[in-house]
Amino acid sequence: MSIPSQKVSSSNKLIYQRLKQAIDLNLRRQIFIAACDDLCLRDCLAARLQTELAAESAGSDPRSAIHYPRFVSLELDLSDPNPWGSIAAWLTQHPPPQNRGSYSPWPTFQIIGAEHLTRQSAAVQWSFLSYLRDIEANLQMCESTVLLWVSRPWLSSIEHSAPEFWHWRTGVFEFEGEPTPAKGDFGHFDDFRNSGDLRNLRDKGDFGNQLLIPSLSGQSPIPDEQSPIPDRQSPISYPPSPAPDSKSVQLTEDEQSPISHPPSPAPDSKSAQLADLVLAAASEELEAENDAASEDNFLPLQTLQYIELLQEHQCSCEALALAYHSLGNYYRDRILGGDVSEQNLTIAIRAIEQVIAYLDVDDTNSQQNQPLTEECARLIAQLKQNLTQYAQESNSLPPISDLLNDLGTLYWMLSRDRTNALNASDPVSSLERSIALYLEGLNRTDAETVPQTRVRLNKNLGIASADLARYRDKTENLQHAVAAYQQALLDLDPAVEPQQYAAAQNNLATAYWNLAQDGEPIVYLKSAIAAYTQALSCYSPERQPLNYAGVQNNLGTACWNLAQHEPSEPLLVRAISAYREALKYRTRELVPAAAAATYNNLGTAYWHLANQFQQKQARTESLQQAIAAYETALDIAGELDRTQLTFDALAARNNLGLAHYQLATDPHFPANKVAQTSHLEAALHHQLQVCAEWGQHLNDKGLTYGDKLNLQAAANSQAADSRQTALSYIVKTIRAFYSECGLPGQNLALSKVPGDLLPEILRRL
Repeated sequence: MSIPSQKVSSSNKLIYQRLKQAIDLNLRRQIFIAACDDLCLRDCLAARLQTELAAESAGSDPRSAIHYPRFVSLELDLSDPNPWGSIAAWLTQHPPPQNRGSYSPWPTFQIIGAEHLTRQSAAVQWSFLSYLRDIEANLQMCESTVLLWVSRPWLSSIEHSAPEFWHWRTGVFEFEGEPTPAKGDFGHFDDFRNSGDLRNLRDKGDFGNQLLIPSLSGQSPIPDEQSPIPDRQSPISYPPSPAPDSKSVQLTEDEQSPISHPPSPAPDSKSAQLADLVLAAASEELEAENDAASEDNFLPLQTLQYIELLQEHQCSCEALALAYHSLGNYYRDRILGGDVSEQNLTIAIRAIEQVIAYLDVDDTNSQQNQPLTEECARLIAQLKQNLTQYAQESNSLPPISDLLNDLGTLYWMLSRDRTNALNASDPVSSLERSIALYLEGLNRTDAETVPQTRVRLNKNLGIASADLARYRDKTENLQHAVAAYQQALLDLDPAVEPQQYAAAQNNLATAYWNLAQDGEPIVYLKSAIAAYTQALSCYSPERQPLNYAGVQNNLGTACWNLAQHEPSEPLLVRAISAYREALKYRTRELVPAAAAATYNNLGTAYWHLANQFQQKQARTESLQQAIAAYETALDIAGELDRTQLTFDALAARNNLGLAHYQLATDPHFPANKVAQTSHLEAALHHQLQVCAEWGQHLNDKGLTYGDKLNLQAAANSQAADSRQTALSYIVKTIRAFYSECGLPGQNLALSKVPGDLLPEILRRL
């Protein structure tokens, strides 16, 4: 293991020597915890331990087993974060020599990578803490010493949520260091609601230090995600739920011809179940004593009567398919009107499934046509006459590929309804069904199929695949989404359908962005930037201002993200330019939540520009711009309910405090005492505000500080991490007051600290 270059402070050198001496004692079953927020420093110290202790073991004792390592570094498996399992696996692969003797100690294992758990799901994080709590059972089977590297937020989580492990600790070694800005993750697009286009800027960064990352506090900008809708275009920021293709057939009166039709099969259990669902829905609305609803209920009930008569007289499968399609259209229209309930979705799905089933029977029995009876002809004519609201276009059913597209979209909507419901069930099965239907629809297209049908199917297939990637096989499903969007674009002419083309490019870019979070980030991010640029070429800010602004925001995020992998001042400047262009149309008056998220992104981009590339004066100006952007974001956020925000406001406030702290303490930023004191006071104010909002977070849950908080919940975990970050910087700010203003300055700072925080602050000081 090569040792990274890193300047180590004298205090950290002392802590390192103490840690190394503790390991050198070669005692059995020692549990050491090393906390370090600076990932570069952590890598340096871990590599040095590996090099120095491995070198010492090479020949320190002539009686020791030859070539058996004394010190082993293991990376935590994020898919199954079981440190004991990793140690056991290593010992299985490298069994100790038979002639170990009393002078050959067990190797010491250092476990690194726990900071990356913050990118994982709450269930994975909780399983890690659960494994730590099982320490007693595992130590009985292993005599090795264990050194666990963590960030400070994880140190606090272990202390409170894994008390068994904490009780067994031999020593805790806390190294000083600034939290490392982490890489972004498959996060949440400013306006992403679970699928295919781009979310805004909430992060799930590499929160190895959820402290001051991307948005300096554990949140990296993430594109907004649009939810594409078949045959219609919606603003990127606030996409409505996808709806079945509006080309669904509608019934109109037509001449009857003496064409023969195959007889319909007898009613089956699915027909009866659908009838029960419709009757139950109608009964619920009738009981509400709403006259309008009661009159409206007559339409599906009347359709059910016709279906029963058609089945009784064994009318043609096509006639029954038309009737069921009319029933499906009724509930589809209710869904498009905003009544997206699971009940309406289920009835619409069952109705369209019946349409497809009868059409398949019709194809199978095409050689067994029987003449249309007089009664069947009368019923069909009456059905068309009484249900004229369903269409003026045609009295024939749409192509099977369009029906499969509609059905796939309804299942997709059902997956989202279940995702958002309180009694949510697993949406994976609905997404799998949706994808299978889109694929079947594509398989049923032929040379005569209009290109728009293929576009709809491929675009919707991409959306559903991207949604499924959130639950399993992320890379594979995102690659499927990319392929589907690319196929859709082959059938789209940007000159003829610019908005459809732009939306598909935006979706494609989002899929690339998400792929970049798991591997080959440079390649995928460059592809995302190219696709966003193509989308912008087809959006007019005058005609589609919100779409245009959303893609500009996404472009800025992709440029910012690429700059984290290929440090580049021009990339950050381009990101800033894109965010500012987006804010011309994404205003606080029009879309306040989206505007706040973009201002937060803008502050993050300026902060990175100031800290990575610029000269003294330019850095000062960029930090001031970051402060202005964060202040605007928080000002807008203060006018909104917390549930409307798509970024972490506590993290943004921490970042704002950090920018003030840097302007006050960085020796490269010349400032007079008045300016220094002003910035220090502002930094302390925002850091204390984070702690106050943490207290409010507890009060909202009926808890007090010290109560056990469920850290599986993302909101709780983020709030706890933000508080730990704030406490760390409160201590640093108070020390800066003392350094710059002496004892009176320190007393001034302490006087601003609330009484409930003083004991913890004084202990840290």
